[in-house]
Amino acid sequence: MKKIILRGIIFIIIINISIISLLFISNSYGATEEIDSQFGEAPVIDGYIDISSQEWNKATKVQIDLGGSPPEGLPINLWVMQDNSNLYISVQIDLEHEYHNTTEFVGIMVSNSSSENKEDFIDAKIVQFSNISENQFNYLDYYINNSIFLNDSDYDGDGAAKLEDSSSIYEFSIPITSINGNEEDVLLDYGNGYAFNVTYGKTPFYPSGIIKSTIILINIKSFPTTEQPLWNLVILILSIIIFSILGILYGFYIYKIFKLKEKIERIKR
Repeated sequence: MKKIILRGIIFIIIINISIISLLFISNSYGATEEIDSQFGEAPVIDGYIDISSQEWNKATKVQIDLGGSPPEGLPINLWVMQDNSNLYISVQIDLEHEYHNTTEFVGIMVSNSSSENKEDFIDAKIVQFSNISENQFNYLDYYINNSIFLNDSDYDGDGAAKLEDSSSIYEFSIPITSINGNEEDVLLDYGNGYAFNVTYGKTPFYPSGIIKSTIILINIKSFPTTEQPLWNLVILILSIIIFSILGILYGFYIYKIFKLKEKIERIKR
Protein backbone atom coordinates (compact mmCIF):
# COMPACT_ATOMS: atom_id res chain seq x y z
CA MET A 1 0.00 0.00 0.00
CA LYS A 2 2.82 2.39 0.90
CA LYS A 3 4.54 1.60 -2.42
CA ILE A 4 1.37 2.47 -4.34
CA ILE A 5 1.02 5.80 -2.48
CA LEU A 6 4.74 6.59 -3.05
CA ARG A 7 4.44 5.85 -6.77
CA GLY A 8 1.37 8.07 -6.97
CA ILE A 9 3.20 10.95 -5.30
CA ILE A 10 6.19 10.55 -7.65
CA PHE A 11 3.84 10.45 -10.66
CA ILE A 12 2.11 13.68 -9.54
CA ILE A 13 5.49 15.41 -9.00
CA ILE A 14 6.66 14.41 -12.50
CA ILE A 15 3.43 15.71 -14.06
CA ASN A 16 3.76 19.03 -12.19
CA ILE A 17 7.39 19.45 -13.22
CA SER A 18 6.49 18.75 -16.86
CA ILE A 19 3.67 21.30 -16.82
CA ILE A 20 5.86 23.96 -15.18
CA SER A 21 8.63 23.31 -17.73
CA LEU A 22 6.21 23.73 -20.63
CA LEU A 23 4.87 26.96 -19.20
CA PHE A 24 8.40 28.26 -18.67
CA ILE A 25 9.42 27.45 -22.23
CA SER A 26 6.34 29.01 -23.78
CA ASN A 27 6.80 32.23 -21.81
CA SER A 28 10.56 32.55 -22.06
CA TYR A 29 12.09 35.42 -23.98
CA GLY A 30 15.68 34.28 -24.23
CA ALA A 31 17.77 35.83 -27.00
CA THR A 32 18.76 33.28 -29.64
CA GLU A 33 21.61 35.35 -31.10
CA GLU A 34 23.99 38.11 -29.99
CA ILE A 35 25.17 40.35 -32.82
CA ASP A 36 27.94 42.94 -32.81
CA SER A 37 27.06 45.73 -35.22
CA GLN A 38 29.74 47.05 -37.59
CA PHE A 39 30.22 50.44 -39.25
CA GLY A 40 29.49 50.70 -42.96
CA GLU A 41 28.11 52.97 -45.66
CA ALA A 42 24.42 53.74 -45.31
CA PRO A 43 22.31 51.53 -47.61
CA VAL A 44 19.36 52.83 -49.60
CA ILE A 45 16.22 51.74 -47.75
CA ASP A 46 14.17 50.50 -50.71
CA GLY A 47 13.86 46.74 -50.20
CA TYR A 48 16.45 46.10 -52.89
CA ILE A 49 20.05 45.02 -52.22
CA ASP A 50 22.30 46.63 -54.83
CA ILE A 51 25.25 44.27 -55.21
CA SER A 52 26.98 46.52 -57.76
CA SER A 53 27.37 49.31 -55.19
CA GLN A 54 28.50 46.80 -52.53
CA GLU A 55 25.49 47.71 -50.42
CA TRP A 56 25.37 45.92 -47.04
CA ASN A 57 28.87 44.46 -47.63
CA LYS A 58 30.07 45.57 -44.19
CA ALA A 59 27.02 44.16 -42.38
CA THR A 60 27.19 41.40 -39.78
CA LYS A 61 25.24 38.52 -41.37
CA VAL A 62 23.61 35.62 -39.53
CA GLN A 63 20.92 33.05 -40.24
CA ILE A 64 18.35 32.45 -37.51
CA ASP A 65 14.98 30.74 -37.13
CA LEU A 66 11.83 32.59 -36.13
CA GLY A 67 9.88 30.36 -33.78
CA GLY A 68 6.12 30.15 -33.32
CA SER A 69 3.15 28.27 -34.74
CA PRO A 70 3.22 26.02 -36.68
CA PRO A 71 5.98 24.34 -34.64
CA GLU A 72 8.71 24.47 -37.27
CA GLY A 73 10.82 27.62 -37.39
CA LEU A 74 11.00 30.08 -40.24
CA PRO A 75 14.64 30.52 -41.36
CA ILE A 76 15.62 34.10 -42.19
CA ASN A 77 18.81 35.92 -43.12
CA LEU A 78 19.44 38.81 -40.77
CA TRP A 79 21.92 41.59 -41.58
CA VAL A 80 22.93 44.32 -39.14
CA MET A 81 25.02 47.43 -39.77
CA GLN A 82 25.34 51.02 -38.53
CA ASP A 83 26.81 54.40 -39.40
CA ASN A 84 27.12 57.69 -37.51
CA SER A 85 23.35 58.20 -37.41
CA ASN A 86 21.38 54.98 -37.80
CA LEU A 87 21.20 51.27 -37.13
CA TYR A 88 20.30 49.30 -40.27
CA ILE A 89 18.58 45.90 -40.23
CA SER A 90 17.74 43.71 -43.21
CA VAL A 91 15.47 40.65 -42.93
CA GLN A 92 15.30 38.27 -45.89
CA ILE A 93 12.70 35.50 -46.09
CA ASP A 94 12.87 32.82 -48.77
CA LEU A 95 9.75 30.65 -49.19
CA GLU A 96 10.75 28.10 -51.81
CA HIS A 97 7.81 25.72 -51.41
CA GLU A 98 4.94 28.07 -50.57
CA TYR A 99 3.54 31.42 -51.58
CA HIS A 100 4.15 34.63 -49.70
CA ASN A 101 0.94 35.91 -48.18
CA THR A 102 -0.25 39.05 -49.93
CA THR A 103 -0.36 40.97 -46.63
CA GLU A 104 2.67 39.54 -44.85
CA PHE A 105 4.76 41.79 -42.64
CA VAL A 106 7.99 41.91 -40.67
CA GLY A 107 8.27 43.92 -37.49
CA ILE A 108 11.15 44.95 -35.27
CA MET A 109 10.15 45.47 -31.65
CA VAL A 110 12.81 47.30 -29.64
CA SER A 111 13.50 46.99 -25.92
CA ASN A 112 14.63 50.04 -23.99
CA SER A 113 17.71 48.09 -22.85
CA SER A 114 19.20 44.63 -23.13
CA SER A 115 16.25 43.39 -21.06
CA GLU A 116 14.18 40.68 -22.71
CA ASN A 117 11.14 41.20 -20.51
CA LYS A 118 7.97 41.67 -22.52
CA GLU A 119 7.05 44.99 -20.90
CA ASP A 120 10.41 46.53 -21.89
CA PHE A 121 9.64 46.29 -25.62
CA ILE A 122 8.04 49.69 -26.09
CA ASP A 123 8.91 50.58 -29.70
CA ALA A 124 7.87 48.79 -32.90
CA LYS A 125 8.90 49.39 -36.50
CA ILE A 126 6.81 47.43 -39.02
CA VAL A 127 6.92 47.07 -42.80
CA GLN A 128 3.47 45.86 -43.84
CA PHE A 129 2.63 44.70 -47.34
CA SER A 130 -0.81 45.69 -48.59
CA ASN A 131 -0.27 43.84 -51.88
CA ILE A 132 2.97 41.89 -52.03
CA SER A 133 2.60 40.94 -55.70
CA GLU A 134 2.53 44.66 -56.58
CA ASN A 135 5.24 45.51 -54.01
CA GLN A 136 2.86 47.87 -52.22
CA PHE A 137 3.76 48.37 -48.56
CA ASN A 138 3.55 50.77 -45.61
CA TYR A 139 6.14 51.66 -42.99
CA LEU A 140 4.56 51.89 -39.52
CA ASP A 141 5.96 53.22 -36.24
CA TYR A 142 4.18 52.13 -33.06
CA TYR A 143 4.49 52.78 -29.35
CA ILE A 144 3.70 49.66 -27.31
CA ASN A 145 1.85 50.16 -24.03
CA ASN A 146 0.66 47.07 -22.13
CA SER A 147 0.82 45.00 -25.34
CA ILE A 148 -1.35 47.56 -27.16
CA PHE A 149 0.14 48.99 -30.37
CA LEU A 150 -0.46 52.75 -30.54
CA ASN A 151 0.49 55.04 -33.42
CA ASP A 152 3.66 56.92 -32.54
CA SER A 153 2.95 60.66 -32.41
CA ASP A 154 6.28 61.31 -34.15
CA TYR A 155 7.28 58.76 -36.80
CA ASP A 156 11.00 58.15 -36.96
CA GLY A 157 13.16 55.69 -38.81
CA ASP A 158 12.38 54.20 -42.20
CA GLY A 159 11.48 50.87 -43.74
CA ALA A 160 10.83 49.28 -47.11
CA ALA A 161 10.25 45.86 -48.64
CA LYS A 162 10.20 44.13 -52.01
CA LEU A 163 9.39 40.66 -53.32
CA GLU A 164 11.90 39.12 -55.71
CA ASP A 165 11.03 35.64 -56.98
CA SER A 166 10.49 33.60 -53.80
CA SER A 167 12.33 36.01 -51.48
CA SER A 168 10.89 38.98 -49.64
CA ILE A 169 13.49 41.54 -48.54
CA TYR A 170 12.79 43.93 -45.69
CA GLU A 171 15.05 46.86 -44.77
CA PHE A 172 14.88 49.07 -41.68
CA SER A 173 16.65 52.23 -40.58
CA ILE A 174 16.44 53.06 -36.86
CA PRO A 175 17.96 56.31 -35.49
CA ILE A 176 20.77 56.20 -32.96
CA THR A 177 20.62 58.90 -30.25
CA SER A 178 17.72 60.64 -32.00
CA ILE A 179 17.31 64.24 -30.84
CA ASN A 180 13.59 63.98 -31.55
CA GLY A 181 13.09 61.02 -29.26
CA ASN A 182 10.41 60.95 -26.61
CA GLU A 183 8.87 58.47 -24.21
CA GLU A 184 7.33 56.63 -27.16
CA ASP A 185 10.73 55.82 -28.68
CA VAL A 186 13.72 53.79 -27.61
CA LEU A 187 16.81 56.00 -27.73
CA LEU A 188 19.56 53.76 -29.01
CA ASP A 189 23.02 54.83 -27.93
CA TYR A 190 26.55 53.95 -28.94
CA GLY A 191 28.37 51.33 -26.90
CA ASN A 192 25.17 49.73 -25.53
CA GLY A 193 23.32 46.50 -26.24
CA TYR A 194 19.57 46.28 -26.92
CA ALA A 195 17.11 43.42 -27.27
CA PHE A 196 15.20 43.28 -30.56
CA ASN A 197 12.20 41.05 -31.21
CA VAL A 198 12.09 40.17 -34.92
CA THR A 199 8.52 39.24 -35.81
CA TYR A 200 6.68 37.82 -38.84
CA GLY A 201 2.99 37.68 -39.65
CA LYS A 202 0.51 37.32 -42.49
CA THR A 203 -2.33 39.62 -41.48
CA PRO A 204 -2.16 43.35 -40.57
CA PHE A 205 -3.10 43.02 -36.91
CA TYR A 206 -0.69 43.69 -34.04
CA PRO A 207 0.18 41.85 -31.96
CA SER A 208 -2.45 39.18 -32.77
CA GLY A 209 -1.19 38.84 -36.35
CA ILE A 210 2.30 37.87 -35.23
CA ILE A 211 2.80 34.15 -35.79
CA LYS A 212 6.59 33.82 -35.49
CA SER A 213 9.20 35.78 -33.57
CA THR A 214 12.69 35.56 -32.10
CA ILE A 215 14.59 37.86 -29.76
CA ILE A 216 18.14 38.87 -30.62
CA LEU A 217 20.64 41.08 -28.80
CA ILE A 218 22.39 43.74 -30.88
CA ASN A 219 25.47 45.48 -29.51
CA ILE A 220 25.81 48.94 -31.04
CA LYS A 221 29.44 49.82 -31.60
CA SER A 222 30.93 52.88 -29.90
CA PHE A 223 31.16 56.02 -32.00
CA PRO A 224 34.75 56.24 -33.34
CA THR A 225 36.75 59.23 -32.18
CA THR A 226 38.21 61.28 -35.01
CA GLU A 227 41.75 61.90 -33.83
CA GLN A 228 44.16 63.66 -36.20
CA PRO A 229 46.73 61.11 -37.39
CA LEU A 230 50.30 61.75 -36.19
CA TRP A 231 51.60 61.77 -39.78
CA ASN A 232 49.30 64.68 -40.66
CA LEU A 233 50.67 66.62 -37.70
CA VAL A 234 54.26 65.87 -38.78
CA ILE A 235 53.52 67.09 -42.33
CA LEU A 236 51.97 70.29 -40.96
CA ILE A 237 55.03 71.02 -38.79
CA LEU A 238 57.43 70.28 -41.67
CA SER A 239 55.43 72.55 -43.97
CA ILE A 240 55.65 75.40 -41.46
CA ILE A 241 59.41 74.90 -41.07
CA ILE A 242 60.06 74.71 -44.83
CA PHE A 243 57.97 77.78 -45.65
CA SER A 244 59.63 79.68 -42.79
CA ILE A 245 63.09 78.82 -44.15
CA LEU A 246 62.03 79.83 -47.66
CA GLY A 247 60.68 83.10 -46.31
CA ILE A 248 63.96 83.82 -44.52
CA LEU A 249 66.00 82.97 -47.66
CA TYR A 250 63.76 85.18 -49.78
CA GLY A 251 64.20 88.06 -47.33
CA PHE A 252 67.94 87.54 -47.31
CA TYR A 253 67.96 87.50 -51.14
CA ILE A 254 66.09 90.83 -51.28
CA TYR A 255 68.51 92.28 -48.71
CA LYS A 256 71.51 91.21 -50.86
CA ILE A 257 69.96 92.84 -53.94
CA PHE A 258 69.58 96.16 -52.11
CA LYS A 259 73.18 95.97 -50.87
CA LEU A 260 74.44 95.19 -54.38
CA LYS A 261 72.45 98.11 -55.75
CA GLU A 262 74.06 100.47 -53.19
CA LYS A 263 77.56 99.28 -54.18
CA ILE A 264 76.85 99.83 -57.88
CA GLU A 265 75.62 103.40 -57.18
CA ARG A 266 78.80 104.14 -55.16
CA ILE A 267 81.00 102.85 -57.98
CA LYS A 268 79.19 105.08 -60.52
CA ARG A 269 79.92 108.13 -58.44
